Amino acid sequence: MKFLYKHIIFVIIITLSINSSWAESLPQKDFSTPRKSMNYFLKVMKSYKLGQRENLELAHDVLNLSQYSDDVKNIKGDEYSIKLINVLDKIAYIDIKKIPEKPIYNVWYFKKENITIEDKVFEVEIGLSKNEKENWLFTKDTLESLDTYELYLKNKETVKNVVADNSLRQRIISITPNWLLKENLVLKNIQWLGLVLIILISFIVDRVFRHIIVKRTLSFFENKHVKVKKLKSFFENENYSRPFGLLANLIVFRLLLPLLELNANVLNVVLITTKVLMGVIVVLAVTKLIDIISLFLLERAKETENKFDDILVPLINKTSRFFVYAFGIIYIGDALNLNMKNLLAGMGIGGIAFALAAKDTLSNLFGSFTVLMDRPFSIGDWVVINDKIEGTVEDVGLRSTRIRTFYDSLISVPNGNLTSAYIDNNGKRRFRRFSTKITVEYNTPAQKIENFCEAIRRLVLSYPNTRKDYFHVYFSSMSSSSLDILVYVFFIVPDWSEELKEKHNFLLDIKRIAEEMKINFAFPTQTLHLINDEAANHDSTEIDFIKTQSIIDKLDKTRAPIETHRSGADKI
Repeated sequence: MKFLYKHIIFVIIITLSINSSWAESLPQKDFSTPRKSMNYFLKVMKSYKLGQRENLELAHDVLNLSQYSDDVKNIKGDEYSIKLINVLDKIAYIDIKKIPEKPIYNVWYFKKENITIEDKVFEVEIGLSKNEKENWLFTKDTLESLDTYELYLKNKETVKNVVADNSLRQRIISITPNWLLKENLVLKNIQWLGLVLIILISFIVDRVFRHIIVKRTLSFFENKHVKVKKLKSFFENENYSRPFGLLANLIVFRLLLPLLELNANVLNVVLITTKVLMGVIVVLAVTKLIDIISLFLLERAKETENKFDDILVPLINKTSRFFVYAFGIIYIGDALNLNMKNLLAGMGIGGIAFALAAKDTLSNLFGSFTVLMDRPFSIGDWVVINDKIEGTVEDVGLRSTRIRTFYDSLISVPNGNLTSAYIDNNGKRRFRRFSTKITVEYNTPAQKIENFCEAIRRLVLSYPNTRKDYFHVYFSSMSSSSLDILVYVFFIVPDWSEELKEKHNFLLDIKRIAEEMKINFAFPTQTLHLINDEAANHDSTEIDFIKTQSIIDKLDKTRAPIETHRSGADKI
């Protein structure tokens, strides 16, 4: 066993030393002559063939890729480097010393010839030309000739004394029939086959990833004790997992795309389309993620008594969506090679005009933050705005607040108007006031009225949802057809429905007390008296203040007046 470990360590050390020796032997980047450029390319690609795959990118510097975008350069640079070294390895052993240091012309050809493939003649070349920076690079025509040259040399062996490329790509190319390498409708047959295979793999990844994301999300919410049934319906109705599956699909497609070795023009179109779709799908995925986070926060907010969360969560949701859409537009513009810097700079120059045009929008935006910070109302509150708009707050957005009226219409109030509006928030009331007058008949004895008032006071104290420290029940006035008893109480209830229920029960109990005490309620009546002339004559009465005082003295001895007000539990 010890011998095996030592052997493994020895192999690792030898491998690292070989790799490090090749890394050290790489020439400096000097492309001032064709010889130096060719030598650099051959050394770099030799290290690549010996296992240093990361050096493949170094070979890009010797290729003229100026006509391509950055994304195409990275993909086509790898492809051209591999194809070029394989073509060179099959043409001839290259003696670096025979490559000129100072060629006569600005273009030097290593090989330029006409080749015949299936009775068709093609002109191919391998050459280097001097660019504007005085660097000798493999020409554009050389890169465009590589597909044809590689097909022509497909069955030819690598020349002697050259390290062969034994990569999987070369093994596949060597056993691939020629008919698969023919072009048909823009792409080669093997590329069409590979495209179908990549789409199939991406589709499978899409479905698997959707299943995983839904399962993991549901598991997360189950652990957080959130209602899973509601989440399942959300996933089904909102297609929550679809953007995430499509995102995984596109990522796999993008990673496998270089294997197809598409034509540069086709590749450029595919890459731009992929980036645009990626931007759209990322925006959709992030918005779905925001929705599920908001759903989780709303479920948590319902567990708290503070209604501020009910406003904050939807507002954060909409604000986050706004920024996601903005970044998505910028990303898609960049993918389409639009100059977003100049576009944003142009928006800065026109900022004054934009600000004037968007004055109301900005006012509403700042109004929404004012509502958020000042908190004049919460979701579900019954509000009256400027004595004109009355209803229940249903939603607070970035631009407006929606009020559901009691006749079920929906009014949108711009948030900018709320900063200067008078808002009467009935939903913030600690108590719900109830004031009414109970009218009894004029022939009701005074003692009954006193007992009736006392019974109502004790009824108030017995109710669980009434304010006990402040209420009034008094014989308050004598109307034209009734004796009026004021009942002034407060209910401790959360909403109007509960208030109506408590009023209902309270008034029914007052009716039961009146029936028990045999007190009749009065209603507006008129009594017509028919009298004769003799009855209309009153007895003559003289002014006698002494007699009047005796009546008051008698009343003082017989009555039992309330010494203090009876408007609280401590007074009864």
